[in-house]
Amino acid sequence: MLSGDSRIHFASGARGSRLVHYLTIAYLLLVAYASLYPFSDWRAPTPEVRAFLTASWPHYITWTDIALNVLAYVPLGILLCLVLLPRLPRLLAALIAGAAGTGISLGMEMLQVYLPARIPNNVDLLCNGAGAFFGAAVSAVFGRRWVLSGELRRLRERWFEHGRAADVCFLLLAVWLVTQLNAEIWLFGNGDVRHLFPEVTGVVYSASSYAFLEAGVAALNYLGVALMLTAISRSFGAAAASLLLLTLVALGLKSLASAALFIPGNPGLWLTPGSMWGLGAGFALWLALALFPKSFQAVMATTCLAMGMALVNAAPENPYVSAALRVWQHGHYASMTEMTRTVSSAWSFIAIAYLAYAGYRTR
Repeated sequence: MLSGDSRIHFASGARGSRLVHYLTIAYLLLVAYASLYPFSDWRAPTPEVRAFLTASWPHYITWTDIALNVLAYVPLGILLCLVLLPRLPRLLAALIAGAAGTGISLGMEMLQVYLPARIPNNVDLLCNGAGAFFGAAVSAVFGRRWVLSGELRRLRERWFEHGRAADVCFLLLAVWLVTQLNAEIWLFGNGDVRHLFPEVTGVVYSASSYAFLEAGVAALNYLGVALMLTAISRSFGAAAASLLLLTLVALGLKSLASAALFIPGNPGLWLTPGSMWGLGAGFALWLALALFPKSFQAVMATTCLAMGMALVNAAPENPYVSAALRVWQHGHYASMTEMTRTVSSAWSFIAIAYLAYAGYRTR
């Protein structure tokens, strides 16, 4: 990952970016996970697999369901169209991308017939298709100008290193943003695998130790992510501007999750003294390390992510959050909860493996 002059080195830079393809594959996997969870108790379907296509309007559908089903497929339409734009005229690329997104939704709905925990319906299909076509239309209008060969492409080439390793890092950072929709109330609490092991009882935490643990989780994980981003940036200015944008988007998604997942909705529920101390400490430490050699930054990013993961697994459960989530997880969005929790749990392991492998390749 790191060359002898302490800058990121990418041997594959001349081959062009594959970031759009990586993002498309990753988003397809997320859609499949959210659509097919819990992946258990598969059954033989009813005699007519396609009966849901002509069913009447489901009585349990809300306007929130409709909005989320539309929005969930907008990014898919955008990405599929971006993949096709270099090879096809804009209108044809948009039509094929929208149709492909609708076809993917149809496939997911039909597979749900085999899952007793899922209820396929034609409203979801219509909403998903509308989102896919809308995203494809936006991509067809702005994709070439702003993404593939326009402003964003030039900005990426000017601010960040080239090549496959940087593309994978961008993909990891995009997935990290998705993890902020995890219902875990602690800020940047990635790598939590406590649900996979028996609960440890008898450990007593004081209020002050709880706040310090929360601050440590936020600071270490934020610093690790910030140093990952800095390691692929060409300058301090590029790293600072992109980190500011990344942070604002992450906090916005965390606020959205807090507002949507808890009753009553409170977008600032994550805004605790511990999380704010951790965010401030992580940013201060990043300022201190931002001008160090990139090889050192990569090592520190790995160390921080590992320590943050260890700390979040040593922390106690928040009883208020657990009670709120038990209510929410029995609702319509249980699959979204499980998907974000799984991605959040795995993200730190994958990021550490990426940093270790990329460093090994350049030794």
